[in-house]
Amino acid sequence: MRFQKFIIILSIFLQLGLLGCKKKDLTENLVINLKDRFYWAEADAKSTIKDAETLRFHKFSTDGVSNILKVAGKDTEYVWLMAVFALPEDLRGKALGLLISYLHFADKVWVNGTFVGSYGQFPPHSKSSLWGSHFYSIPEPLLNPVGRNIILIKVYCKGQSGISDNILLGEHNIIKNRDTLHTFGQSIIYLFAEGGMLFAAIIFLLIFIWRQKEREYLSFAFLCLSSMILDTPFFTRLLPVDYPSNIPFLFFYKCTLPEGLYLIAFFASSLVIQFVKKKELRAIRITRISILAICSVLTFTAPSYEFLMMICPYMIALSILQLLLGFVVVFDKKLSEEERHNFKILQFAFIPLIVSIVIDIFIRKVIQKADTPYATLFGWLITICNFMVLLSQRYNKAVSQNEYMNVQLRREVLKQTKELSEKNTTLEDQINRSEADLEMAAIVQKKFFPYPPKSLKGWDIAVSYSPLDKVSGDMYDFYVDSKGNILNGFSLFDVSGHGIAASLVTMLAKNIIFQAFTRNLRRHENVSRTLYEINNEIIEAKGEIENYLTGLMFRFGKFDKNDECEVSMANAGHPNPILYSAKSNICDEIETHEEHHGAIGLDFIEVSFPQVDFSMAEDDILVFYTDGLTESRRSDGQMFGKERVKRIIKENFAKDAQSIMEELIDSFQSFTEGVKRDDDITVVVMKRENSSNFIEELGEVDDFG
Repeated sequence: MRFQKFIIILSIFLQLGLLGCKKKDLTENLVINLKDRFYWAEADAKSTIKDAETLRFHKFSTDGVSNILKVAGKDTEYVWLMAVFALPEDLRGKALGLLISYLHFADKVWVNGTFVGSYGQFPPHSKSSLWGSHFYSIPEPLLNPVGRNIILIKVYCKGQSGISDNILLGEHNIIKNRDTLHTFGQSIIYLFAEGGMLFAAIIFLLIFIWRQKEREYLSFAFLCLSSMILDTPFFTRLLPVDYPSNIPFLFFYKCTLPEGLYLIAFFASSLVIQFVKKKELRAIRITRISILAICSVLTFTAPSYEFLMMICPYMIALSILQLLLGFVVVFDKKLSEEERHNFKILQFAFIPLIVSIVIDIFIRKVIQKADTPYATLFGWLITICNFMVLLSQRYNKAVSQNEYMNVQLRREVLKQTKELSEKNTTLEDQINRSEADLEMAAIVQKKFFPYPPKSLKGWDIAVSYSPLDKVSGDMYDFYVDSKGNILNGFSLFDVSGHGIAASLVTMLAKNIIFQAFTRNLRRHENVSRTLYEINNEIIEAKGEIENYLTGLMFRFGKFDKNDECEVSMANAGHPNPILYSAKSNICDEIETHEEHHGAIGLDFIEVSFPQVDFSMAEDDILVFYTDGLTESRRSDGQMFGKERVKRIIKENFAKDAQSIMEELIDSFQSFTEGVKRDDDITVVVMKRENSSNFIEELGEVDDFG
């Protein structure tokens, strides 16, 4: 902060010193100032040098930046200026030079009736010489060594026409050197500034592209480019090619000085807001953009240079308002310590600009001098430099912080890597043990759910058990008589979730379900009541475990004389099974007459497990499954669905249970190819066979159940 203040204060003193320096006076015998010898006369566009010799001239005062308009009036388009002088003895017999440090808008000069040069262009293709000095070479033969010499200047007045106080006539080389010095201060110095600002714009634009966070770098880049646009009129006359002749001067002027000023005000305001890191309200932003748009539209639609000069004060006022809005956004009593620090820095950065504006107001409004360099332009260049220093320091600080953080991060990574490598062996051992335990759990669970015996009276059964992980949340069980020949019942349950937690619940529930089924079979209780008892016992056994079960329970009766078997079923929130009738060739879901709802294991939900009874004859097929089968989807999102299961059963009803199962599984795998499965799948296919064949083979019948 102290270094920044020192740089800013030093720049102010240098600025004041440069503006306060006066050129060393030349030898009076070699240079004369004609400022008090000029007279003026009103003219018109057609007026010639011969007409000027007949005009009546008035005493002309050269005081003030708009001195011609003050004496001739605002409506005057052309005036003649005349100076009469006698050559001092030291200038006789020498080539002379005439230097007018400022003359607006365009002029043509004659010495003793001979044309010696012009600056700018008269209408219809009017063109200003802008702020450059006017130097004219006067050969020795054109001058009267003894007697009067007359300089006549025809001036095209436009906007704020005026002529400077420094109108020097003297020995050619001395005046030429003075012109070179004046040109450097008024024009050449801006070329150096242009190069510096272009370089800064490119650098900070690249910084913004690299970081894309700190938008102040982008605003500063555009601020430099806008300043380049503003400075363009001050050095264009020094370029090998002036602004293109096919571009009107008025349009060129609009695109540079006014528009450059508007853009500077906009991007400087943006930079102030972004530098302090304050969030700009939407209304303020819209207002700032509107000011820029209004100024630009009014400028580019201005019909004439005179009109542009007339609205110029208002456009400057709007631009000042534009800049002040940036400070309004950041001026807040609730600023954080960092924001307050940034705001103080901004205030010091703008000091050179403020001082230079005061200097310009004093020079051009108070003492009315038109030929001095604009202090505001130099003050703005110093302000730009201040911003460059501040943003560079901020960037360097950010880079240093990132480097420090990277070093710390590398150290922490190395430390953590070392610790992890030391623990890696133990972790691998634990993983291997966990994998072995999981494999053992899968083996135990599969043993828990054995495949049905190959010989069951009147039944051909196939089961497909496919866990998503090594262990599953699906469970099934079949219940037979003591000899293992007569099928009394079958159950299929699906525990919510999958993996280890679900598998543990299946192992807990399997014994409870088996005990409830066999107990109620002996008591001749229906399967609906059995599910209610299972629900109560599982709720009590699992405690706070959140998993619940859905499922089906079947009980099978004896075969009658028509070889039909009565089946009782109860459903606990599970997908309905599918029954194929060989007699009617109909394949449909088995639904209860009463609504079944709720699942097993949720003590806060009312449940309903109604029973449904149906019969199965020879070649009838019963298929039931967990929802992982029908709700699996292929890549386009379509589900496998129940209708596809029904179609496969009808197309393969003549095959045995295992073949029907294989057709189902093959169709499912083809349907879901390329899509990762997200649930366990268990499918059971039960097909009725002729029970008499079984009796003939074994020669005996067990009538249990």
